[in-house]
Amino acid sequence: MRMETLPVETAVEWVTAWTGLSWPVSWETAFAIRDRLGWVPYSEDGRFFTTVLTPPGARHGGSMSRRQQGMFSGVTFPLATRVIRGQKEPDTASVTWAAYASYVEALTGLFGKPRTQVRQRGKDDEFREATWYLPNRASFSLTSLSGIMTVYINSPQSTLNDLEDQRLTEKYGEDWEDFVD
Repeated sequence: MRMETLPVETAVEWVTAWTGLSWPVSWETAFAIRDRLGWVPYSEDGRFFTTVLTPPGARHGGSMSRRQQGMFSGVTFPLATRVIRGQKEPDTASVTWAAYASYVEALTGLFGKPRTQVRQRGKDDEFREATWYLPNRASFSLTSLSGIMTVYINSPQSTLNDLEDQRLTEKYGEDWEDFVD
C-alpha cells in the first residue's frame, strides 16, 4: 500500500487549528474545529472521525479525548495514511521520514525547537517524536513509525502530567512508578 502524506501547508493548518486555544475548551468548540477542517464524525459518536487520509470504508481516522469530568482534553489525528507491516512499499520508510522532517521543520519555524526523541534508529521499528510546549500551557506531539504519522494535541492538564512524568523519570529512572507510592 502506498503511503500518502498531507502537504506541509495542510498539516500545519490542521495543527494550528488546535494550538492557540484558551483552555478549558468546550466540546462545542472542539466539534466546530473538527467540522471546519472537513473531518467527518462517526454517526454514533462525534468524538471519533475520519479525514481525507482515511481509506473509503475504513473506520480509523482520529479521536477526541476527555478527562474524567467529561471535559475535552485533546485530539489525535493522522498526517499520513496508515501503512501496516505486510502492506509497506519499498519506499514507505523514506516517505515517512522525509514527510516527518518537513513537518518538524515547518512546525519548528512556528513554535520553536521541540523536545525530540528517537528510538531504534535505522531499524524497522524506528520511532521518532517531537513535542512542543505552548504558551497556553498545552502541548502537541508529532510521532512516527515507518508507515504511521500521528499528532497528539494535549490539554494543559495532560501536558502537566507529561512534564511531571519526565521529571520523575529523570530523578528515578524509567521504572520510577516502582519507587513512588
